[in-house]
Amino acid sequence: MASPTRPVRNAQTLAPLLGRDLLLDYLSTSGMFEDADCHVARSRPGSAERDLARADGLANLEQALANRLKTRRGELAALGHPDYGSRHHELVGEPNVERTRHLIKLYVLQALRDEPRIERVLAVNVSAEHEPPREVVRITLALRVQGQPQPLNLVLPFSLAFA
Repeated sequence: MASPTRPVRNAQTLAPLLGRDLLLDYLSTSGMFEDADCHVARSRPGSAERDLARADGLANLEQALANRLKTRRGELAALGHPDYGSRHHELVGEPNVERTRHLIKLYVLQALRDEPRIERVLAVNVSAEHEPPREVVRITLALRVQGQPQPLNLVLPFSLAFA
């Protein structure tokens, strides 16, 4: 009896599962995933024509997770998505202490629970970016993604300072 063959996993086969969207450029060099604009690329190699680029597969999921976590929960309620986003923005202005970092972790876990492409959250770590702690924390995620053999690792900075 022949052994079953494993399905080929590449950008084309994973794209329907992980989705497609317009590729965003994050204009801020601070890594804060703010001030995003659509990425424009050449429509064909060597061509002068330019078109909007798209994010496929894991690149799309990374972008979607960054967008979910940078959106305040309830911010899209008027568009029919009252539960989209995260509550960790409620902690802006709080001191960068262990209690605040634990609340950020809780709110991030709640936001990730609503993402159907995540099979399991392997780890979430929220740490002070500097010693002694200032206003920026580092959110480090390790996620098991549907249909992916390797975990997805993502690092997102978050500022507790008022904008």
